[in-house]
Amino acid sequence: MHAVVGIFTMDRARDEEQRRALKEEVIPITRQVPGFVSGYWTSDPAGPTNYVLTIWDTEEQARAFVRVVEARMPQGEQAGVGYDSLTVVEVIGEAHR
Repeated sequence: MHAVVGIFTMDRARDEEQRRALKEEVIPITRQVPGFVSGYWTSDPAGPTNYVLTIWDTEEQARAFVRVVEARMPQGEQAGVGYDSLTVVEVIGEAHR
């Protein structure tokens, strides 16, 4: 498995709009990308940074997802989302409760 780790800077004045877009657009689009396993979207309450972790069956599928995100960057920037980094990494371990 592989993961995509994303770091985004958010315009907190647009928090409500961004969370609505996350639930109505971003998550449904992500679920439709082939190879999707799971995803976590997080927000640092002390600052403007959001961290995203999505898990993919293969490295190729993870890289395809990065291309999907990059294609949507102009829309995100218009909604106050700054793209700091997107990194594809290998998942070498996992734990669940």
